[in-house]
Amino acid sequence: MATTEAQVLLKLVVNKDTNKVLFAEAKKDLVDILCSFLTLPLGTIIRLVEYESNKGPVTIGSLNSLYHSVAALDDRNLWRQGYNKEMLLRPRNTAADFCNTLKVNIDDTPPRQTFVSPGSFSESSQNGFVHDVAIFVITDDLILMPKPVDYPRLAILRDLGIKGPFSLKEITVDVTKKKVLDLLKCSLLSKSCLTDLLLENKTLIQRPTFFSGSVENNSEITFPLKLFIRKSDGKVLYGLGPKEIADMLFSFLTFPLGGIVRKLGGNSCVGSIDGLYKSIVDMNDELYFMSRLTKNRLVDPYLLLLMPLIRFESSTTNEGKGCQHWARGGNSICSFILFFYCVLNISSTFIMVSHCIVVLMQCLNILKASMTSTSALTTGLAHLLSEFIGCSSHDDASPSHDDASPSHDACLLDGVPSAEEIASSSSSDESDSACSSDGSDSASSFVFI
Repeated sequence: MATTEAQVLLKLVVNKDTNKVLFAEAKKDLVDILCSFLTLPLGTIIRLVEYESNKGPVTIGSLNSLYHSVAALDDRNLWRQGYNKEMLLRPRNTAADFCNTLKVNIDDTPPRQTFVSPGSFSESSQNGFVHDVAIFVITDDLILMPKPVDYPRLAILRDLGIKGPFSLKEITVDVTKKKVLDLLKCSLLSKSCLTDLLLENKTLIQRPTFFSGSVENNSEITFPLKLFIRKSDGKVLYGLGPKEIADMLFSFLTFPLGGIVRKLGGNSCVGSIDGLYKSIVDMNDELYFMSRLTKNRLVDPYLLLLMPLIRFESSTTNEGKGCQHWARGGNSICSFILFFYCVLNISSTFIMVSHCIVVLMQCLNILKASMTSTSALTTGLAHLLSEFIGCSSHDDASPSHDDASPSHDACLLDGVPSAEEIASSSSSDESDSACSSDGSDSASSFVFI
């Protein structure tokens, strides 16, 4: 006898004339699924959105490239003892205990055995996120609102600021695993997620304007980075830096989506995720969530993996023995310039070389840009690069001593630099303070595109 596929019901209220979803009504099963999106680490999200569904694979900024570059790396030479790239490609969802009871769970990450102290989780942690007594209104851009009992739909439209006249129709959708996957893809790319889900058409990708983050700087987080910039448009072709920057980029894949939105002040610019996050923050803990702990797992999640850049504010990257890294030290350049020679085609192009110091704000900007742009270094470090656009090779530049400002030199590259030239240029920039778990590895440089 065939097994019936798990599914949940979603009631859509649609404008008959435009076929646009005005809002939806859902119970616990569907709302728990939406909430679970915030618990997914970026590495898991990238793996999932590349699966086939009604909408096909999608690309999320530069994260797909980061994910596949990690997958292509050599296990023997690049990973610290006790770590491996599966921890990045299939990172642990630290809210897995909440998600395991979802009626439709798209996270296929295999469970890992970890020690949990007795009494760490209450019984409510085994039953999703929200109470079963409430009905929720979901807007087209995934803002969640509890629906008062017997509240008329016209009043809901009024509260949402939707003005008529128009005729309404109700459509009931069976949300299967494929549709949940579609909904995840839409949530990361679109502001009209439910309409896109209903019509099963190509999702309209909305490219937001990028704004640099504003955070208090942390003097412990400082990375030297050499940027190779195309002078004609200020685009970063690649960067050269120590393994601490590789650690930072690798660790992006382990960050849960909700934690990223929180760290970026609710302004990740990723599809409809910011609205979903804020609506959950605004909901009353006691009335709608299983517990305060449950809500915190969504809006302020923590990571169980003990990596130096997991929590930027407690990073120890340059001092002391015993700090841990994804990447191993070594004497050779680890080439992240896959496809560089054939794709960039920059033969006989003027290149500016910029020496800069990456601090906390730049780390967060690169993280934010990696989710929305295919040129994460150019976008995330744009505030450091404006001076390079259209500048001449004969321009004089004085090195700056400001940590947030780059120093630069002009050079003419006759063809793409070779790996040997990159290695030579990096030898003088290697950090003497890089550490390893055993203190024996020397620093190594990494190339980032």
